[in-house]
Amino acid sequence: MKNINFKDYLILVRFPNLFTLPSNILVGFVIVSTLSQIVFVQVLFVVTISILIYCVGIMLNDYFDFTIDKKERPDRPLPSGKISRKIAILLAFVFSILVLILSFIVSMQTLAISSILLAVVFGYDKYLKKTPVGPYTIATARVMNILLGVSVNINNIGNYSQIVILTFVLSITFVYVSLIGFLSKYEIYGFSNNLKLFLFPTVLGVIITSIVLFSYAGFFRYDSLIILALFSFIMGLSYYKISKKDSLGIQKIIQNMILSIIILDSTFLSGIGGIELGLVVLTLLAPLHLLSKKMYMT
Repeated sequence: MKNINFKDYLILVRFPNLFTLPSNILVGFVIVSTLSQIVFVQVLFVVTISILIYCVGIMLNDYFDFTIDKKERPDRPLPSGKISRKIAILLAFVFSILVLILSFIVSMQTLAISSILLAVVFGYDKYLKKTPVGPYTIATARVMNILLGVSVNINNIGNYSQIVILTFVLSITFVYVSLIGFLSKYEIYGFSNNLKLFLFPTVLGVIITSIVLFSYAGFFRYDSLIILALFSFIMGLSYYKISKKDSLGIQKIIQNMILSIIILDSTFLSGIGGIELGLVVLTLLAPLHLLSKKMYMT
């Protein structure tokens, strides 16, 4: 019997990436609630649900990609034999059951969203990952993660401003994560010239400009522009590095973009609740950055 190495399991579920999930939940919750209405137990439950769903998705991803990973990523836990495929699928099943139980405890709305999210991640891993809709499917999953945060107090949605802000945040998140998913397709073979010269800067330019205009329109506080400057700086560095064609360079770019999900969420939270809230969320960058040096994120 093999000795259990807990680090292998952390590597399997892309442990650093788990730190990008709480900020999604908090964004969704703050849109429909005031800070004085925060129910910490419910928020903690929903963050736990989000983490479990992410782990399910990653384990299924590696389970279905086993043959490919044997050739392209043989050092990873499943293809290397450090963790068996049977254990991975069993854990995915157990985590899915826990998701449904915890979701039922929170609310029926949370149960509905988490059930759909489980179906989305399964569909992506099993059928859609290598299709043209793959990047949009994973972006849909990230959008639904924000909706998990909304589900804690979904009955609070009532005024026009809330609906506009929620729609805007979901749209920007969808576009940004779609871009990450699209770039991930080139992890092994490198970026095309069209991607480097047009798609990457155009999409990021639209995202940054849209947030600036949204703030000037009065839907976000100007605090959001402070964090947006940091997001823009990191995206600029990523664009500069995108000229590298080796897979290691591409992995680094994708890592920076995954890390920047927290910064994007911090931008949203600063716009909704003030710079103090945004800065608190930015503290998630510290463990993510440190762990990303020891474990892969893609």
